[in-house]
Amino acid sequence: MRVQIDSSSASDDSPEGQAAARLTGDFANWLAQDGAVALHTAIRRIRSEPTDGAMSGDLVEWISLAVSSGFSTTALVYAHKSFRASLPPRLRAGARMVIEHGDVRVVVENGTEQDAARITQALAATAQTPATPPAATGGTPSQSAGHAGS
Repeated sequence: MRVQIDSSSASDDSPEGQAAARLTGDFANWLAQDGAVALHTAIRRIRSEPTDGAMSGDLVEWISLAVSSGFSTTALVYAHKSFRASLPPRLRAGARMVIEHGDVRVVVENGTEQDAARITQALAATAQTPATPPAATGGTPSQSAGHAGS
């Protein structure tokens, strides 16, 4: 599963895109210090590749979370809610957590119990996706309600 803090629809090399990458890196640090999350995950920062003439290779684009059986989506949502509350007001409102797992994407804005349930459903849906291609089984893969494309 991968996580990102998205604060705008700007391109990655714009000032807004770089601010989102900095927030993602800060959130990775926040998660590493949150015992409820860090205890059950391996956190890896996925950095952007520098483009010609750009110096953005140190920015964190995504956080890769490898979760264990004790992982709680509620703890992740609560960590995001606490992180978001710690931000300056000008950044707080737009700091959405984007979670992708397989082809499922869930966006969390307010950090509600329903958000935690949507993440759990998305993870469960991707865990149940058959490894055999649909053509071989004669079926079609199921789509999650949280799927919004990649």
